[in-house]
Amino acid sequence: MMDTGLVVDAVVIVLLAATIFYALRLERRLAGVRNAQDALVSVVRDLNMAAARAEAGIQGLKATAESSGQSLDDRIRRARGIADELGLLLQAGQRSAQALDAIRPGQAKVAPRAPVAPRAFAAR
Repeated sequence: MMDTGLVVDAVVIVLLAATIFYALRLERRLAGVRNAQDALVSVVRDLNMAAARAEAGIQGLKATAESSGQSLDDRIRRARGIADELGLLLQAGQRSAQALDAIRPGQAKVAPRAPVAPRAFAAR
């Protein structure tokens, strides 16, 4: 018969071998998790940098839009002023033409035209 000490030693050896086997498997899986964690850290870092660049781009677009909007408003104001001046000049020209028509006796008179309101007045 076998010695009970020898049987206990054999069982311990088998259990230790199983423990070593599972420890190696666990080590491989933990190494995979560490590698995945490092990759995730890298992805998060890249994402943060991309978000910072996008935010800077948005700020640049916002500044450009504001500048363009102000420039456009200035141009619209100047155009309206010029349209108003042209309207006044047109009315003065029409009055002058009517006065000249009234001064020239005997010539065929052209029917006076009704003053034309400039578009700037109509748009308001």
